[in-house]
Amino acid sequence: MTETNENKVAIKRYPSNNEAEQYLLCCMLIDGDVASTIIPEMDEGFFFNATHKKIFNAMHKLYAQNVSIDAITVYDALVKENQADIDILKYLTDLSQITPSAVNYRDFFNILHRDMVMRALIKIGNTIAEDAYTSDDAEKSLRKAETLIYDLGTKGLGVNSGLEHIAKPGQRYIERLLTMRKDINSVKGLKTYYDIFDKVTNGLQAGSLIILAARPSVGKTAFALNLVANMIRNQNESSTVALFCLEMSREDLVQRLLAINTDVTMDSLSSARFNDDQYDELWNAHSAASKCQIYLDYNSGATPAYISSQCRRLRSQSTNKKIDLVIIDYLQLMSNDKSNRNSTRQTDVAEMSRNLKNMAMDLGCPVIALSQMSRSIEERDDKEPKLSDLRESGSIEQDADMVLFLSRENEADKGAPISHMIIDIAKHRNGELKKIRYVWEGAHVRFTEAPPSNQSFDNNVYANAKTKKKPPQQI
Repeated sequence: MTETNENKVAIKRYPSNNEAEQYLLCCMLIDGDVASTIIPEMDEGFFFNATHKKIFNAMHKLYAQNVSIDAITVYDALVKENQADIDILKYLTDLSQITPSAVNYRDFFNILHRDMVMRALIKIGNTIAEDAYTSDDAEKSLRKAETLIYDLGTKGLGVNSGLEHIAKPGQRYIERLLTMRKDINSVKGLKTYYDIFDKVTNGLQAGSLIILAARPSVGKTAFALNLVANMIRNQNESSTVALFCLEMSREDLVQRLLAINTDVTMDSLSSARFNDDQYDELWNAHSAASKCQIYLDYNSGATPAYISSQCRRLRSQSTNKKIDLVIIDYLQLMSNDKSNRNSTRQTDVAEMSRNLKNMAMDLGCPVIALSQMSRSIEERDDKEPKLSDLRESGSIEQDADMVLFLSRENEADKGAPISHMIIDIAKHRNGELKKIRYVWEGAHVRFTEAPPSNQSFDNNVYANAKTKKKPPQQI
């Protein structure tokens, strides 16, 4: 009987390869070097067969305990975990005899990796489809789909996720120490090109959430832009920076960056009153900025999910497939992805703060989030900022790896063309606390670190907050 096209049904086979799973397990059973090489790169998700999952988990525990891996030790581990059935020893013995050599183990590994990714894609596709049928928020569903796909492409492949034996991160840390030891002046994190700040913090650390807090109109946006301007001026063309501003256009940000890195004032730029020499200087500053990997975004309704999505896209497009710094201006202007009628602003800010910390860890870069301070500081004679002054949520302090307070050294200098500002490192999870004095030039929205000779502080640095003083001389 001839089979018609109507009777032909394509059989969808769930991605898996039982033979490849057996061969890879055999390679690990007969060659200890193979086991120690690929076990750290795998998890049980590489295997579809339930028995193979149990065997691999036993191997993983033996590896973590630095015990040799063979049929007997794996069987013993399974017995201790009550995972052994009556035929498991015979199966392990048969596995160890499938191939006489482990030379092709990487080919089997690649097959299992491919099938695992395909299974994950099927699962994600089903999740996206189900959400599309039930969701009434297209934007939220799109962000969710992007997140699922991105996580699969970065951390969700079983290589760097889950529990990891201490030996591996320990080895990575020792290697990093040895690299730093070769150059005692090297900075472990991203350089800000403020010498004293970099010496105290060792640079901006990957995975860190850094809160830069100040009262309104003190200069937190300007300080953040000075960090970017420093990178441009020092020709740091390899680092990728994403700056999200929720209240200032991209052109306004460029204007400030040009004022910082040239002798043309903000007033001259606003009125377009500059001479030919100054125009040449502006063009050179623009050309220098254009060579750097700096990206600006203006979105007054930005949410943590939106920012995370934009950063993932940028990372996938960057030359080195990484982002080196994210700046958000500012936290209290953001909208919460999960906001609802019953939530308070405090719980919303707490949720956003936690999301930003998670984003810093996921992207592997420092995230600087600017933040307002509560008005309680206005009611105190002592204007020194405290961690309790962080506005709307104590969780900001909890989530942050570093909290920087920016304030005027003397409130009477407000509006002066040149004055002193203080950066107070009030929280530093992995380092010292310190106050650093900066010279502020208002016409250029420029922060310059005061020299070491002008960095001494008495115990009452904010005591003259209401006392009229002459502005310090420019240095």
